[in-house]
Amino acid sequence: MAHTCPIEGTLINEPTVRVVAFLIAITALAGIWHQSSLIFLFLAFDFYVRGFNKKKWSVFRYIGIKAITVFDIKEKLIDAGGKKFAAKIGFIISTALMISSLIQLSVTTIVLGGILVLFAILESALAFCIGCKVYTQCNKILFKLSFLTESSKGTVIK
Repeated sequence: MAHTCPIEGTLINEPTVRVVAFLIAITALAGIWHQSSLIFLFLAFDFYVRGFNKKKWSVFRYIGIKAITVFDIKEKLIDAGGKKFAAKIGFIISTALMISSLIQLSVTTIVLGGILVLFAILESALAFCIGCKVYTQCNKILFKLSFLTESSKGTVIK
């Protein structure tokens, strides 16, 4: 069976993504430290706009682009599919963080926040995207399922 690469077709600049991840890690740490639902609301908003094709509204993306320009970091284009999927996961986690901090579930906030910080640091420091790995695996599974579905369409059971 042929290997498929989940490519969305839209390209983004990896150094910008890494700066954004660094900003997310710092902001999430501040949210955990202060148990602030407003900080998590801001994170959820920024993840939402980046994950659902409204990236021009992303404050972190704007800062990331400016930082890359100021420091004259070379552009390295990568596919946006996995990053958009990761942003959607970040939106879900940030929303859960906002709710857990609102209802004062401190341990839940610390654990979920720690996961978000870990994922952001892995992306920022190592360009290792957990959400992208999940995205790739989901696409492989969907490809296999579609292959099975298409191959069974011609089968007649008597």
